[in-house]
Amino acid sequence: RTERAIFPPPPPTIAPNTRMRAMALKSSSARLLCLAAASSLAIALFASSRHLIDGRAARIVDLSSSVTSATKPIAALSLQQRARINGFAKASRFQSEFAPVLRRRLDSSLTTPRVSPSEIDFSDANVQAAAAAAGTAILGGLAVFLAKAQEKGLGGDTGSTLSSRGIAAEKIRVQNAVGVFGATGKTGREVVNLMLSEGRDVVAFARDTKKAAELFAKAAAAGGGRLVTRQTDVTDLDKMIASSKYLMDGVEQLVVALGPVYGKQPDGSFGPVDGLTPEKVDFEGVSNIAKLAGSTMKKPSKEDVSSVKLVKMSEGGMWTTIDDTIMGGKSKSSIEIADDVLKWSGGVITEGGGFCGLRTKDFANKTMSLNDFDGIRLRVLGDGNRYKVTVALRDGYTRYQHPFDTAEGLVQEIDLKFDDFVPLQTSNANFVDYAATPLSQADRSDVAFMNIVVSKFEFNGYPNPTAIPSQFALSVESVEGLSLPKPQVVMVTSASCERNARLVNKEQRAADIPIVQLNPNGILNWKYKGEFAIRSSGLSYTIVRPCGLTTQNETQAFSLDLSQGDTISGAISRKEVASLVAGALETHLASGKTFEARRSEAKDAIGDIAATTKPTISRQFQALVTDTNRHLAGLPVLAPPVDPPTEKLSEEEQNTVLNDPRVVSQRARERGAQQVAGRAEASFVVYRNGQPLASATASDAAAEKQDAQTWINQWKGSVGIKVE
Repeated sequence: RTERAIFPPPPPTIAPNTRMRAMALKSSSARLLCLAAASSLAIALFASSRHLIDGRAARIVDLSSSVTSATKPIAALSLQQRARINGFAKASRFQSEFAPVLRRRLDSSLTTPRVSPSEIDFSDANVQAAAAAAGTAILGGLAVFLAKAQEKGLGGDTGSTLSSRGIAAEKIRVQNAVGVFGATGKTGREVVNLMLSEGRDVVAFARDTKKAAELFAKAAAAGGGRLVTRQTDVTDLDKMIASSKYLMDGVEQLVVALGPVYGKQPDGSFGPVDGLTPEKVDFEGVSNIAKLAGSTMKKPSKEDVSSVKLVKMSEGGMWTTIDDTIMGGKSKSSIEIADDVLKWSGGVITEGGGFCGLRTKDFANKTMSLNDFDGIRLRVLGDGNRYKVTVALRDGYTRYQHPFDTAEGLVQEIDLKFDDFVPLQTSNANFVDYAATPLSQADRSDVAFMNIVVSKFEFNGYPNPTAIPSQFALSVESVEGLSLPKPQVVMVTSASCERNARLVNKEQRAADIPIVQLNPNGILNWKYKGEFAIRSSGLSYTIVRPCGLTTQNETQAFSLDLSQGDTISGAISRKEVASLVAGALETHLASGKTFEARRSEAKDAIGDIAATTKPTISRQFQALVTDTNRHLAGLPVLAPPVDPPTEKLSEEEQNTVLNDPRVVSQRARERGAQQVAGRAEASFVVYRNGQPLASATASDAAAEKQDAQTWINQWKGSVGIKVE
């Protein structure tokens, strides 16, 4: 069975071995409407009981003439009883003798009133009661219809989930969901399963509904995040844009993990299945996703970096000074407040402690939480000196510091990210605690206090790098909590696509690694052009370029190497790629960055359990530079995208590459791999017009599989690959 790059939504998931169905009214308003209607109906029926008993309802609709005197009038039958009569008509005897008469009279009773409205005496209490009963019945029916419509997804999304007992539950509407394109591919599956296990809602975009349902039924039933699937085809831009509101409803971030699928063609050749070539999927498909996202997602701007005032500078008694006089020093500072601006000034004397501090009083009576923020923003009028901001958590009074420089006479907005704060020892506030949890990963729900300090020291006893100020004056206008945008799109492509774009002739490619030399179907060029489409979309993004994907040692922990500039090669599992994708979705540190990833080849890299944890991954992201600042880190500026080279390798040149010791050893390790790039498997599902053509019988499927394996073996022999 080949893997598809794209696919559709599964039907409501039914737990195995159960026939039960639980219908829930999702809308609270519909439930209230049903309750009110039921109550009113009961009252009205009670009030009209005498009216119904004495047969006066027959004045409005009279069907008694169509049945024998021993038969109950159809007008008095319930809707369920009427439905049974229609159903009984399927029986030959009933259909030939009795049902036609009943059905005709039933139909005419619904369309032909026997009494004109002008003849009805609405002053009659019994008629009023009957009218009330009819009205409330209609109201209740409307409520049930609305609830059922909502259950079926009318007027909104849907998908389904499983209740705790495994019974099919109501349709769900996802929130803050991750949309995954390529979800049924091997990498996409790992991403979806990991997101669900972490509690994120996931929208799996799919063409093959059945396949998606089978793949994710277990993960969806396990709890955590909620899963819905939505039908789409990334090769059809018009349909994607036409259904953009439906596709992107509730989706806040996207993962793009597309790739071509290789298999047996109708003419017996080997190549992309169903026309899903690298150009069609990795370039055109990704470009269509970029257009879809660009038309529905808000493009980032400076306004997306939001801030909220944490402390009023003029709040009486909130601020105080704390200088080295507490430890016998002679430094001294003071506070002046005017027009909601706090001016802090003084002098530092190096003998003794050598510091002055501006500190908030303890927030004991005013809970201060920074969990909803990514950092702190200061608005200050500087004096050219270097200061440090401290955040102290109440839990153990762990302290974190972040230095910042000021410009003399200039008003500055200074953003200090929690990822950049340095943890300090409790016993010695100037020395680093290397075992502490980073502030960005710590529980910041209860902050004890914050302060700003000017000191002769930096960290660990090292001196202040900008000299020790004798006099200082810092005006603070505001201290705010800072929220930074996370990537809107995380794309998984391939290592070597950038280095391939930098090569201009056949000789340069021949000197590079095998995948660059072969570049089957121009896959590296098309993937790189897909990257360009995402970067050009105006959305915030992260691009992950895994090296060779491996299925070896998937349960073994490895340290990971993240690099930039596309100079490394190696191997990495899809689970490890998924952990990088999940980490990138949760931090602003990954925004605007492109990197390659592999398992570390160091001897001590195996067994590093913390390698794929989010704190470790975040620190690695932090060390990377954005694509726009690559030149500042000595990295080459991203090359422009180009079409695949027109020069093709001869058969002899292809055999030379395939016999390269690196390729031979890789194939020996990955015995299931049939391609240097792309995906291929021993059995295939052939697609026509986007639909899988299933084998007629199990024996047909087995024969097709054997035929495919035979063809692959023949192909491998023709290019000099030993058949195991």
